[in-house]
Amino acid sequence: MKQLILLCLLPLLASLTAHAQYLTFHGGEYLDTTTTRNPACAKAMTLPYFAVDAKYPRSSATLVREATAFLQRGNRKFSGSGYLTFRFVIDCAGFRQPMTQVLQTDANYKAFHFRPELVSELYAFLKTLKDWRVANYSGHAVSYFTYLTFKITDGKVVAVIP
Repeated sequence: MKQLILLCLLPLLASLTAHAQYLTFHGGEYLDTTTTRNPACAKAMTLPYFAVDAKYPRSSATLVREATAFLQRGNRKFSGSGYLTFRFVIDCAGFRQPMTQVLQTDANYKAFHFRPELVSELYAFLKTLKDWRVANYSGHAVSYFTYLTFKITDGKVVAVIP
């Protein structure tokens, strides 16, 4: 009987969005402040993504479609217009590291806060992206800082800017 109940609850549990730890400091807002490191990347340099041509390999239009579908699965309505940016590190093996800075502005680039549920949902979407590139600089694998910005109009993702 317990197994049957567990089997019935699994789809419900799988559909819930995992909530990330959300911390606000004087220097910014962060999700998942865990700083796990791949030991193989401990001595690797960390550069900005544009220095190593490490843009996410899917097109912005594809990411907009995928993010929109991801948000619609919860059948919830969001509001607000502006930009929601996640800043994080991809290690030298191509894996996204959990510590993520959250930057939010309105459509006029003034400080703004979207509803936490929208931030959480878009962060959950970000965590589904697994095709990050391994970057090299002068023949050595490097880690890199990267950004993913969601342009939001009336609660809908209208652009994704890598």
